[in-house]
Amino acid sequence: MFIEHPLIKKGALQIRDYQVEIAKSAISKNTLVVIPTGMGKTNIALLVVAERLNKVDGKVLFLAPTKPLVEQHKKTFEKLSELADLEVITGTIRPDLRGKHYQRSRIIFATPQTIENDLKSGILNFEDFVLLIVDEAHRSVGNYAYTYIAENYMGRAKNPLLIALTASPGGRVARVEEIKKNLFIESVEFRSEKDSDVSQYVKDREMNTVQVELPAEYLEAKKLLQEIISSKSDTLCSMGAVPTKKFSKKMLLEFQNFYAKKASQTKNPRLFQAMSKIAELIKLDYCLELLETQGAAPLREYLKKLKTESTKASASMLNNPKFMGFLKRAENLPDHPKMNELEKIVKSEIEKKVIVFTQYRATASDILFNLKRIEGVKPALLIGQKSGLTQKEQVSVIRDFEDGFFNVLICTSIGEEGLDIKGVGTAVFYEPVPSEIRSIQRRGRVARLVEGKLYVLVAKDTRDEAYYWTAYHKEKKMSRSLGGEKEQAKLGDFESQG
Repeated sequence: MFIEHPLIKKGALQIRDYQVEIAKSAISKNTLVVIPTGMGKTNIALLVVAERLNKVDGKVLFLAPTKPLVEQHKKTFEKLSELADLEVITGTIRPDLRGKHYQRSRIIFATPQTIENDLKSGILNFEDFVLLIVDEAHRSVGNYAYTYIAENYMGRAKNPLLIALTASPGGRVARVEEIKKNLFIESVEFRSEKDSDVSQYVKDREMNTVQVELPAEYLEAKKLLQEIISSKSDTLCSMGAVPTKKFSKKMLLEFQNFYAKKASQTKNPRLFQAMSKIAELIKLDYCLELLETQGAAPLREYLKKLKTESTKASASMLNNPKFMGFLKRAENLPDHPKMNELEKIVKSEIEKKVIVFTQYRATASDILFNLKRIEGVKPALLIGQKSGLTQKEQVSVIRDFEDGFFNVLICTSIGEEGLDIKGVGTAVFYEPVPSEIRSIQRRGRVARLVEGKLYVLVAKDTRDEAYYWTAYHKEKKMSRSLGGEKEQAKLGDFESQG
């Protein structure tokens, strides 16, 4: 059974009741759509666009955070719809030419930064726009461009309607409420993989948690580093710079920002001393994180960078005899046991396409180096623009992976968000992430079209365990809070054909 609609190609879009129900609800009020990755957020957006433009005259703006994602959405619309005058507009088009592109297009796919700039410069006016689609809507907090754009749109458009899409808005109620407020949301449509109308479309996904124990060399280096950290936190406490010896990275960053603001208002040397000590503690904690969860190569790369820095914090670390002892130990560390487990998994799953997620660029490079040595493994790196790949190159890497030129894709966070990477049978998290948003998105890369496996590598008695359970509980909390808001609509506006 397929959707039958004058603006959707015949036989192109199969009916899924939950997609139709959500679209029917979203056509009448500003709606936040929260459904699992791979369950057709773009299809829902297309249904809303088709019905909206069939009823009213005007333009549509489809926002996504990256150019590859923008291009992907346009291709989906071209493949499934009869809609005309579709255009991608990004910062690569000169500002003096973009005005003409806006005028001649009916459906515009764009990155938010470009739209924000063009609204502020007067190149773009929302008066004739009748629908705004916000993809990856969990970004709509703080000063992110989505917030400014939504406010401008709701204030300027003569007949506004907004639909926001995400796999996870976050577990904190305050964050969800901020997203709803910033995007003028009136209704929330939430589905989980367990909902009866969704579960039939979810491919089986085997979950595996692989625990590894740190070897003796790592434990000795860890003990030495923890002694240094304990001494530094004692110093900060005795200075009155922090209230407790127990700290989190978030707490240290907050104190650093607090003292930076105070230091900009008064030239008190104690403030600068506190800032330097906090910076040193942040760097030491980062060394500990790399040691515990990433391994020797990423740690050595960071230590090499430290030696070239000219900050007081780095100088203090390098003048500490204990830290110099840690440096010597780091030089002789073997690979992290996670690397051995990863190689085993890749060898056993190589008949399927494998995607590996890691937090850090240095770890991604180390994984690439090690996997290249395995016969039959053809790995590729998918990293962000800041790390060296242009958005055009990112699209090319994904295409080559889908076409089988590569069979393992090693990703930093760029691979987590939105991109439709087809045919992935196995996903490996090199480390757990404490963010429920990122955890959900990582999982969503596997088992879209085929049954799949998911492996999470966890180093015992490290922050890996804390991060694993933090994300788990945040996700449960999100499901409970959104489940209470769930608003179901009835099948209506879209007819079917057999």
